[in-house]
Amino acid sequence: MSTNKLEYDSTLGGPVTLPTHVSTFRYAATVVHEMRQLIEEVRNPVSRKLVFQTLPKHMRRRAMSHHPKRLPRKYRAAHRSQMAKAGKPQQTKRPSRKHRRRPGNLLRDYLRRQRKKIWLETHIWHAKRFHMVDRWGYRLPQSSCDKTYRACYRASADHCLLQDMSFFVCIEMRGKISVLREGFARLSNTKCGLSITAETYISGRREGSIDLFRDGQYPNYALGRVSFMWQPNFLEHANSEDIKRTLWIWIHPSAYSAVLLELLTVFQLKCQNSIKVPLGCDEKFAENNKKAKEKCSVNECTSKPKEQRCLQFMTKNLGFQRIMRYRNATTNIELSDLKDAMNRFRLTGHLSQSVLNKAFKPKSLKEHTRNTWLHTLLEENSDFQSAHENQIEFWQNCIELRSPGELLSNMILSLNIEDPRLQRPMKRTKAVPELTTSQTNLDFILTIPENLAHSPLWNDDIRNGLCKSMIKPSDYSQLRAKHAAVPGVRCQFEEEMQAVPVMLIQRPGSQRSQYKRLGYGCGWDIIAPAGYGMPIWLSLIMWGAKPGGLREFESVARELGTEEHLPDTVAGRVLADMRHQELRSKYFRKPPNKRHSYKKLAIVSPFRAPFPALIRDWAVYPKQIAEKHSTFHVLRDRTLLQQILLYIQGKSKIFPNEIPENCLLQLHLRMKSRGSLDDFALICLPTRNDFKRNLKHIKKGNQEPVFTEPLLPDLSEGKRKAIRKAHKKLLKRLRARRVREKRKQQETSNMRVYIKPANTAGIVAVHFEQMCKLWLPEDHSTLYSVRKQCQREVFGYAPNAHFSYTEATVCAVGYVTPTGLKELLTLCRQMNVRQPMCLMRSPKSRHYRFTCFKLNLDV
Repeated sequence: MSTNKLEYDSTLGGPVTLPTHVSTFRYAATVVHEMRQLIEEVRNPVSRKLVFQTLPKHMRRRAMSHHPKRLPRKYRAAHRSQMAKAGKPQQTKRPSRKHRRRPGNLLRDYLRRQRKKIWLETHIWHAKRFHMVDRWGYRLPQSSCDKTYRACYRASADHCLLQDMSFFVCIEMRGKISVLREGFARLSNTKCGLSITAETYISGRREGSIDLFRDGQYPNYALGRVSFMWQPNFLEHANSEDIKRTLWIWIHPSAYSAVLLELLTVFQLKCQNSIKVPLGCDEKFAENNKKAKEKCSVNECTSKPKEQRCLQFMTKNLGFQRIMRYRNATTNIELSDLKDAMNRFRLTGHLSQSVLNKAFKPKSLKEHTRNTWLHTLLEENSDFQSAHENQIEFWQNCIELRSPGELLSNMILSLNIEDPRLQRPMKRTKAVPELTTSQTNLDFILTIPENLAHSPLWNDDIRNGLCKSMIKPSDYSQLRAKHAAVPGVRCQFEEEMQAVPVMLIQRPGSQRSQYKRLGYGCGWDIIAPAGYGMPIWLSLIMWGAKPGGLREFESVARELGTEEHLPDTVAGRVLADMRHQELRSKYFRKPPNKRHSYKKLAIVSPFRAPFPALIRDWAVYPKQIAEKHSTFHVLRDRTLLQQILLYIQGKSKIFPNEIPENCLLQLHLRMKSRGSLDDFALICLPTRNDFKRNLKHIKKGNQEPVFTEPLLPDLSEGKRKAIRKAHKKLLKRLRARRVREKRKQQETSNMRVYIKPANTAGIVAVHFEQMCKLWLPEDHSTLYSVRKQCQREVFGYAPNAHFSYTEATVCAVGYVTPTGLKELLTLCRQMNVRQPMCLMRSPKSRHYRFTCFKLNLDV
């Protein structure tokens, strides 16, 4: 018989009766629940240690706290969450260069970097070898990373200098010649040279250039100098007033917006890109819009996204995608903005002719080759076929030329050449003129055919289709690797590649031997379609052309004795303000004991040429000049410049009185002896004693300066020191106040108290402006403050001064007032000086030295 056995349980404090059996399901459920809790605690242990601290000692590393990949994979997620909770930012490792240089990633990075700045087609080539700068909305090469300043001069003088000027903007205008003549007569003046409709230009055989001004504001408010070319006409009466002609205008990007605005205003043009729907035609417009969208969607589906991205990058100069068109319905004048639609390169130097002869080979037509756009064009138009043959014959005769300066000045030569990749040498080779054993035949120079300028580039369809049908470099390399059996031998597919139309524009260089070295700066300009910029660039480089950047544009202009941007143009004013801000900020970044005290040196404006104040000081009636002529301009009247030149040479005894008082004359100045000049050098009037002292120095062979400016007292020096001392005391007093506040709060606070921020940026900025005014006061309102700022009267400034290799001495391009030049020439005649001279002085120097000068007639 079963009896309940009593047992004593100490924890319960008495006897406990145990059951005779246990429920299996209930027991299993409780055990499973306990096992789950144990597993969860094992997986997620509750510990104050970090994940990397729970590892065995032999697995711990010092870098685990900030480098998650040092931990095993199963602990990395928990480690990242702990670091995120702790507020520590996650440090992402920069992808490796191998990953970044993958084609897809590289292309994506290129597209990202092109969002704010426009790239030229040669940008990647330049970015690896040149210092790049941001100018006019483009990313352009400034100068080579190597020391190539002297090498670039040698290339421009005797060899070949290559520059990419594709950032120049092209504007196309179409209309009757009579209407275009009337419009441009309001923007230019024949006193500065030939008009845009002169007979020598309207035939299309030569490129011309004119100075543009605001509507009816000549000679003030100059916009800049532009070059232009007319499309040749096959008709017999090409110069008829009723024929619709096409004109290309090439503008510097700095003046592009101002010139475009004036053209739209003068010709009363309206934009045609936006379509206005008339009332009652909504249904028809909607149907047409749907059809257009369907066509666009079909075309987009046929091309892959990757191909679209590659096309966008490789041929980003696709102007036909974003051409802005304007039109006047009354006069039928049309304007198309061909910005970034073509490439333009500049070759400077005597060997540029040899480089082009090697790099460009005219396309010869063969019957067994496939039909391309060139075959179709020549079959449809017999005039183009005869022009093509004459162009080939003329270019073959040019092989005997040693310099492009031997040809007709500013002539336009069109060629249909083979793909430039086919004429590239295996290694870089210097192109040299071919030595012919026979006597040089130069008869072709005198008898130039009239149809040399006919080019397919004037056709929009051909120009836009060239880029689409071009063989990409990657495809060309694959085809070459597949079909080329012998290296350097042409393949069959290369004979069938399409021709590339280019336009060559001759530049004569210096044409006045009495002013500069004859022929310096001659060369060619190349206009090529979009997409072929890089192949042409590499071909020219491989044939020995020296690459240059924006710095070389300035150096070549300086060697020619002129300036790229005159100070009265839009670009000149913008660049002058930019240089002033850069030099001024650089000056005030220096400590006070390292700055030049320009007050002691008697210099009013060391970083800018104050031409308006200079003209006001030299005016006969300064108040009227200030009221009527608030601006200045550079004299461009060829007749007045020729009269001034005759007066300088002593061939005329009367100085022209028709010269306006608010104008400046451009001079090329050359140092007579040793000495150097800096930018913004002063051009001063000498005295009689200076001429006498100069004669004594010449006899004794003395190279000392003619006169030395005495140091002036700086009246603001004591005031600056007092203000600086008071400013330091104020900052110390404010800091002491913040420290006292911190100590008071620390006494009653249980936590650490930090000192308050200074917040003295406004006080420092006001003090800095006050000190700048005391160092460099820029108020030129005081009468004769610029003219009589030093012991010698100032009548001009030289914004650009540098060592000239053509003159083998220091030279400068300066601008002087007519009244000051007249006084100088009068003094030189009184002192019986054969060659007129003036004094020049650098802003950082006190020494005056004599310089001779020449008047520039081709401003």
